[in-house]
Amino acid sequence: MPNIAKVLREEIQRLAKRQARAELRPVRRDNVRLKKIVADLRRQMAALKRTSRELVKKVTPVVAIKETERATARAAKLRPTSKSLKTLRTRLGLTQAQFGKLLGVSGQAVAQWATKEGRIRMRRATLSTLAGIQNVGKREAWRRLEGMVESKRVRETRRRR
Repeated sequence: MPNIAKVLREEIQRLAKRQARAELRPVRRDNVRLKKIVADLRRQMAALKRTSRELVKKVTPVVAIKETERATARAAKLRPTSKSLKTLRTRLGLTQAQFGKLLGVSGQAVAQWATKEGRIRMRRATLSTLAGIQNVGKREAWRRLEGMVESKRVRETRRRR
């Protein structure tokens, strides 16, 4: 004769599973629907990122050219002095070496400029770079310096390979 407790336990388990499945069916449907929505959103996000990158690639050269033209135009009007360079350098919170790196010259050149009297003569490229950094703040100047260091590391890594 079968054990009544065992039979009763199995029947309760069977009914409980059946009831749980019935309760979970709507939740599973919602879960599947939400997963599909998330997948669609991810696809849309990827497409938007691709489009954004393409637009940035198209716009960046135009912006860079216009910025270079503006900097060149401002550079023609610049009359830098040791005092103005020191003021700019301290406003940006840079050492002479860092300021030189930002301008594309050596730190020694910046040190020599600091001792000169009157107007300082620079190459056109340096003047246009100076015109380009006159209106930036500390954060942007430091960002540009870090970008230079980062690009230098990338170039060195490529050379080693």
